[in-house]
Amino acid sequence: MCRMGSTGRGLVVLAAVAVAALAGRAQAQIDTSRYMAPDQLRRGMKGFGRTVMAGTEIQTFDFEVISVMKNAWYAGQDVILVRCSGLNLEHSGIIGGMSGSPCYVRDDEGRERMIGAIAYGWSFSKDPICGVQPVTQMLPIQGLRDPQNQPVPASGPARSEVEQSAAPPGSGSGLSLGRVYARAWGEPVHAHSRFSIFNTDSPADWTTVDSPPPADQLRPLAVPVMVSGATGRHLGRLAERFEQLGLTLVASGAAGGADAPAAGVQLEPGSVLCVALMTGDMNMQALGTCTEVVGDRVLGFGHSLFGKGSVELPLATGMVHTVIPSVMRSNKLGAALETVGTLWGDETTGVFGIRGKAPSLTNVEVTLRDVRAERTYRYQVARDRLITALLLNMALSESIYAHNSLPDEHTVRYSIQVDFEGLGTFRTDNFTSQVGSMGVEMDLLFPVLAITNTPYGDVKITRTKVDVSIEPTARQAQIDRIQLPRTVYKPGETIAAHVRWFHYRGQPAYTESVYRLTLPADLRDGEYDLAIGGVEVHLSALRQEKSYLWRVEKLSEILSTLNLVGSFPEDRLYMRLTLPDGGLAVGRVEMPELPSFRQKIVADAKRGDVEPYREALVTQHETGFAVRGGQTFKIKVQQRDDY
Repeated sequence: MCRMGSTGRGLVVLAAVAVAALAGRAQAQIDTSRYMAPDQLRRGMKGFGRTVMAGTEIQTFDFEVISVMKNAWYAGQDVILVRCSGLNLEHSGIIGGMSGSPCYVRDDEGRERMIGAIAYGWSFSKDPICGVQPVTQMLPIQGLRDPQNQPVPASGPARSEVEQSAAPPGSGSGLSLGRVYARAWGEPVHAHSRFSIFNTDSPADWTTVDSPPPADQLRPLAVPVMVSGATGRHLGRLAERFEQLGLTLVASGAAGGADAPAAGVQLEPGSVLCVALMTGDMNMQALGTCTEVVGDRVLGFGHSLFGKGSVELPLATGMVHTVIPSVMRSNKLGAALETVGTLWGDETTGVFGIRGKAPSLTNVEVTLRDVRAERTYRYQVARDRLITALLLNMALSESIYAHNSLPDEHTVRYSIQVDFEGLGTFRTDNFTSQVGSMGVEMDLLFPVLAITNTPYGDVKITRTKVDVSIEPTARQAQIDRIQLPRTVYKPGETIAAHVRWFHYRGQPAYTESVYRLTLPADLRDGEYDLAIGGVEVHLSALRQEKSYLWRVEKLSEILSTLNLVGSFPEDRLYMRLTLPDGGLAVGRVEMPELPSFRQKIVADAKRGDVEPYREALVTQHETGFAVRGGQTFKIKVQQRDDY
């Protein structure tokens, strides 16, 4: 069990007191002439709500209070049950996109007072019954999540890179990037990827995608995410991941036509409120309803978007094309219009934003070359650790498959550049064949998830550039057999490996080639391991020789290891001889050729980050095709002529 010291407990208490004070101050400032608390409601009270069903026109629907449920969804939070009518809700039921629709009742003095926002419902419900988030539970968000009210971090010494170690130097602890990826993505690294070298954890350790709440239970309404410029192929592929976040992907389109809304649409109670996740050649916007506007402060949704607390996402106005009724779950079909500010708060009771300055986005450029010649797709993606990787993956996939699937026989050549703010750049060039787009997708997805989901600091992606060329030809070969003319060599001699290849759909199917590796002239007598094969053979051997490269304790080390793995393309035959030379690695610092007594001193220093390493002689032979398979041999090196 982890026990917290007195200092830690004190900080927690102070933080709790501060939050309570902010919440109490916000609660105390609630205008009771404008808002009504749940304890003032009575069964049978009538009211009306405001929402958009078409275009940007705000319309009203009616409701009747059924009851107030205490502690209904989250601890200490109430839900107001209402039955709605009008606007064809008797036919469609409660609609995805109505989240945040403000609800009002007239009190005994004749004042129209807001009670809250449409926020909860049931799938397959026969009647338009829903749950209203009390406005008294929404208003405190603005006091808690206004960035101007947040304390400024204490200044410290300048750093040349964005990094934060989660373990003291010499502790020997390190981060498993395979586990980081699996927990963030919900599955292990694909086998047809160089980064599968990081898959060292038991599959039982990998986090699986949680099931959504049962459809017949009260739950927050799923937020529809309007997607335009994407095919059904990718909507279906990523739908499960978005569903886990409480989001429903809905194929839609941008605003257009002669009756498209003019500029100048404002956020106001009942208007469409959008969170722009991606813009450009594909658009993705979470669509809901604005609940309240006070000055430049905006509240909406009545429930969370992701539930992260603090966010920094584009806040936009929007419109509705139409409503699509469904027995399972009706949804509004709409689009964002104009980014007008920043969403700062994302809590269980609603989202909060401020009109004005918009947040920075990640620029994405994908250049594709195929039978249609060259074309470039451009996107702007929201910067958020939870969704940026999803959006980048979707932008890349959609660019590749925008017009057609890959040919049955195909080769994909690509380069990737990802710029991480304050940290550096990941770069790779690679060549894959007969694995679809999986190679290029994994080479983008793994580094992004590995760097943005660590405990070592929060890093933003400023720019992503991918260049892809697709050829309608299979260029893949499996090693059928490898023959060495002999297994005993003198120092300085050349090993000639005869490799027989089986070419997938090749003419001819089998070819033979000779590849050479020259031994060092000063190589000591002894037995050596000679590995010959594709990139997976090379990386597996490298990991055994220099395992310290796979133990990462800060962001710069993660980036360094990723760039190292990404520097070895798949269209190479690697010949590698493990050498007796080496030494000790202290952290990532190699200490070669230490005298034995110094090695003992370092090894006995009780540091967990000290381990031996070995060098290797490596030659790369470009083949013109993706290499699969490999083999390891034992060879003998001796100076004498008695063989």
